[in-house]
Amino acid sequence: MLTNVTAPLTLFSYRIRNLMNETPTSYSLLIMHNGDIYAVRDPYGNRPLCIGRLIPVTREDREKKRSETEGWVVSSESCSFLSIGAEYYREVLPGEIVKISRAGVQTLDVVPRYRERDPSAFCIFEYVYFARPDSIFEANILLAPLQCGIQYVEVLCKNRYVGRTFIQPNMRLRQLGVAKKFGVLTDNFVGKRIVLIDDSIVRGNTISPIIKLLKDSGAKEVHIRVASPPIRHPCYMGINIPTKEELIANRPEFKDLAGYIGANSVVYLSVDGLTSAVREGIKHFKDQQNELNGTTALPSSHSHCTACLTGDYPVELEW
Repeated sequence: MLTNVTAPLTLFSYRIRNLMNETPTSYSLLIMHNGDIYAVRDPYGNRPLCIGRLIPVTREDREKKRSETEGWVVSSESCSFLSIGAEYYREVLPGEIVKISRAGVQTLDVVPRYRERDPSAFCIFEYVYFARPDSIFEANILLAPLQCGIQYVEVLCKNRYVGRTFIQPNMRLRQLGVAKKFGVLTDNFVGKRIVLIDDSIVRGNTISPIIKLLKDSGAKEVHIRVASPPIRHPCYMGINIPTKEELIANRPEFKDLAGYIGANSVVYLSVDGLTSAVREGIKHFKDQQNELNGTTALPSSHSHCTACLTGDYPVELEW
């Protein structure tokens, strides 16, 4: 059964609403209570959360029963749905409390933001670093065609069995992880100048060994272009960037970053450039909001959290 209607608030959903009023950000919750599932996203929509529906696995059954749903699933990223035989249904909206039961998907409430005129504040670093290219955020698939006048070739072979070095618990493990994370495709770049695109430079542990690896393997020059602005501020919304001191953009070496990391040049994307790229093609949630009959309407203004780049946090921090 496919439903997306409002349902009366219960005592338990009032408790969820009270929690959300006390903690405006940053969380996505999945709660089980009396056989029902509640999917909850904070009013600023800082973290992702989406709903998928289980469909028949075989093609014949899928064509016959396309309108039938075998079950519901909830995930922070839509890319996980395919591997379990589910398809993307929709996002949980900022501030929305969704009840999933035998009756289908029902919106219980949409909790307004702390200041109702505030825009939403989806974490822009989700686009930069964490999300997979086949994920859908804000009704927009992340993968976009590469458009530039420079020939695109692969110069590094990534060991997919090594985890991300950024999320290793200490500096030594992050640096050791880099050494076994990449191999070089030498024939593609020997004697040539390379423009290497990196999504971000956070602490500067990964990029320097990579540049050295490429130059030692025959690259004539290595120029770095970073697809995000310098990260200068800690994140208090759930990403492991605890202190300003460990960020390369706040260290003295940043004044000559190219020399420090061994590159021939380094250029960052601007904050305006990043937000423009992310918002390009994003559809606002008006269609979804229109389906939430009888709920508290969210402001139409739409924005992203850029606190780690600008220091402008979506809510006032309390210590």
